[in-house]
Amino acid sequence: MDFYWELASRLFGIAVIVINGVLYGRFITPFLYNKKAVRSVKLVYIGTMSVLYLIPYAFHGFLAYALGALAFLAVIYLFDRRNMAQKVFLVIFLYLTEWISHSIVSVPRDFLFQGTMYFEAAMGSPEWVCLVLYILNQSLFIVLRCCVMRILLDIMDRIYLYKNENMSRKELGLMLAVPLSAFTGYFSFSVFSDFYLKDTGQYIQETHAFFLWISACYQMISYAALVAAVTFYQDMKKNYRKEKENAVLAGQLENLKKHIAEVEALYRDIRGMRHDMGNHIMMLESLFQKDRQEEAIGYLEQLKEQFHGTETEIKSGNPVTDILLTERKKEAEGSGITFRSEFFYPEEASVNAFDVSIILNNALNNAIEGAEAVCGNPFIHVFSYREKNVYMIVVENSLKEPVYLEEESGLPVTTKENNGEHGYGLNNIRSVARKYFGDIAIEQKDGTFLLHVMLMVG
Repeated sequence: MDFYWELASRLFGIAVIVINGVLYGRFITPFLYNKKAVRSVKLVYIGTMSVLYLIPYAFHGFLAYALGALAFLAVIYLFDRRNMAQKVFLVIFLYLTEWISHSIVSVPRDFLFQGTMYFEAAMGSPEWVCLVLYILNQSLFIVLRCCVMRILLDIMDRIYLYKNENMSRKELGLMLAVPLSAFTGYFSFSVFSDFYLKDTGQYIQETHAFFLWISACYQMISYAALVAAVTFYQDMKKNYRKEKENAVLAGQLENLKKHIAEVEALYRDIRGMRHDMGNHIMMLESLFQKDRQEEAIGYLEQLKEQFHGTETEIKSGNPVTDILLTERKKEAEGSGITFRSEFFYPEEASVNAFDVSIILNNALNNAIEGAEAVCGNPFIHVFSYREKNVYMIVVENSLKEPVYLEEESGLPVTTKENNGEHGYGLNNIRSVARKYFGDIAIEQKDGTFLLHVMLMVG
């Protein structure tokens, strides 16, 4: 029977490790770009912890957990080295959640265990019956533990909204304050329990049942404090993101004011030319009447140059978008990027040129940034079309490698440490699109990035 007792104990230990690995992998998935890494992370965790568990007395307790955490983090690092400060926090949180779940479920487990002991003593049950009761108790304990851990992880998954936002080292230090205090408390409870066992030969909960309740309450308070800290951190990230979006939008507004000023200057030049046209005609007539054809031709060339100086290279149907597209074309070609525009502005539609300019400005900034990194023949193609009340703007550019998209928003995740302005610009585009009851869609294929912006127009 000793063999069966040992076998049951080992199998339950392995079962806990396997369940933990599955729950860990499920939780960590949204934080990883490489979804194939999830399977490796789970297998390495399960394998490492199982080996450490099966080695007799060598790697138990905190040392085993520490080695398991390092193996878990090492595999994540191999597959996804971005934002490692966040990964460190998540691994620590996962292990803390495991201990919190264990402490919470220890209360009903001890209650069931005491009930079983009384039953065995009263009935004088044979050893095989005791083994069966042990298996039932442990099975129920594992199920409850799994449910509690799943709930705790789901709560954190819901409040951790900005999963792809970079966490700085200073933020990591701030966020680790609560988990480390919880670890300290858990370690203190464990050490006190071990000392009590060595001094008295009894488990402390056998003589002081409230000990498990105190431990469970402490762990629940620790988890509540961790939830509060993460909620505060997410609110801070939300405010920072909003500030960045507003800063990007303010920059776009300044650019558009500049474009509008250029349009006004263009119109002034045109009006000035109209005003002077009569004088120009009289001068040309005088030159031709006096048979001074060479001077007349030279005068015409000057007028021609002056006239072309008041024109934009791209004609889209609106002077603001004309200037914007022309500037972006010059900027792209200056970086060796082929720029092609088939964009037209729907003059008869109820859409504001200011809003369209915000879309084009942000989209083309991102397109130039993406195409600049391409070796070979980088290109940008912007075009638009209308089908009934649907007005579509499409910006296509060559791309060196695919970008990762957030599962929640569908927008690209920046890999820059400073977070850049890429994602914030796309948020501004989406805000304008939704103003017209539309939205944006992103498509990647054959080394190209396509941004589709849909507007509902009257």
